[in-house]
Amino acid sequence: MGKLYDAKVKLEQVIREKKLDEAEVKGSLSLKSGVLLALVRPDTPDDPAKLEKLRAAARQVLHAEI
Repeated sequence: MGKLYDAKVKLEQVIREKKLDEAEVKGSLSLKSGVLLALVRPDTPDDPAKLEKLRAAARQVLHAEI
C-alpha cells in the first residue's frame, strides 16, 4: 500500500473515532485538498504534493495530524 492510501485509511479512522458524518467530512477534505478520497485505492501511485495537501486539509478540517 502507498502513503496516500495509508493517509486515507487514517483519515477514515479519525472520522469514525470522532463520530463525524463521513460523507460531509470526506467531501470537505476532498474540496480543500483537491484529492478525491473515493478514488484513492491501495494501488494508487503516491504523489508527495497530493499527500501534503491532504495532510494540510486534515489539520484544517479535523484538527488532526495524519
